[in-house]
Amino acid sequence: MSTVAMQADDLLIETINGILTDTCTPERTGAAENGLDTALWKVLEESGLTLVGVPESLGGSGGTRHDAAALIKASGYHAAPVPLADTLLAASVLAGAGIPVPAGPMSLAVARPGFAFVTIPYAGVAGHVVVVSDDRTALVEASAFAEARTGRNYAAEPSLTIAQTDLANLANWAPVSERNADLELAFAHAALARAGALAGALQRALELCVQYANEREQFGKPIGKFQILQHYLSEIAGEASATGGAVDNAVDILVTSADRNDHLAVCGAAKAYAGRAVTTVARLAHQIHGAIGYTDEHRLQYTTRRLWSWRDEFGSESEWSAALGRSICANGGAALWPRVTSWPGAATT
Repeated sequence: MSTVAMQADDLLIETINGILTDTCTPERTGAAENGLDTALWKVLEESGLTLVGVPESLGGSGGTRHDAAALIKASGYHAAPVPLADTLLAASVLAGAGIPVPAGPMSLAVARPGFAFVTIPYAGVAGHVVVVSDDRTALVEASAFAEARTGRNYAAEPSLTIAQTDLANLANWAPVSERNADLELAFAHAALARAGALAGALQRALELCVQYANEREQFGKPIGKFQILQHYLSEIAGEASATGGAVDNAVDILVTSADRNDHLAVCGAAKAYAGRAVTTVARLAHQIHGAIGYTDEHRLQYTTRRLWSWRDEFGSESEWSAALGRSICANGGAALWPRVTSWPGAATT
């Protein structure tokens, strides 16, 4: 049996990368901090890219889960100053609940038991927030969050923080799905979306480092010729590749397996590994670049600030590692080795 990784549409990937390459310059990304690039969002929306993966019958653009995952990776790679990943995520949750998807930027809030507050990325500039709370999926207009506390993450992406009780009250008054919601699974899918964005950003960091190491000279030769820098680059390449593989495998499993536990496992594993990779990649990338990597004019700091921010959104690597550990240990020591060696793999034929 051979492993076959499923692919997104090539034309779709070419289109999104063409748009974001032209628009996501350091100047425009910096100017959009604490908000969003409205001109870029308009282009993406008019191109139908903001609702890929959602059936046309529910207001979407059609396409597959792999297509949506490719867009999320691209948004992370280009440090796009728009909530493309959040909108694609929120739209997929709405579609899964059978709720028609509105136009405009959206965000997702998952009200998990045991947490007093929920931070909602990009909610301050979104038109709607999709709330998964108390076994229900609700579509809430962003204007209802007027009492929430505004803030931003380290990448200067806007967010709102709201008490769990207030979030649940808003959901109770909004249009809801009659289908029961799965809080744990919704949070896992959100974590995978962040892992996808992280995978794109990690790949971008790698390419920036390779380019700089080949261009910057010291002692008469490119710094990439020095052995220590070559070790740094190989570590970054390994972490970026492994993260991308974990995300791709998870998306394949979501498409090919109906097992809820498989979904939780691969989403959690992808997010945990992505978070771990951030620590290594961000540190080494800035060591390679030196002081220039922190300047406003350089692309690297727009990438690494997103790496540091997204790592903690929808569960940190520590949280997901602990959840995976509890899941594996719940079946006892005798089941450990069979579980690890039969971990869900990519689609096979």
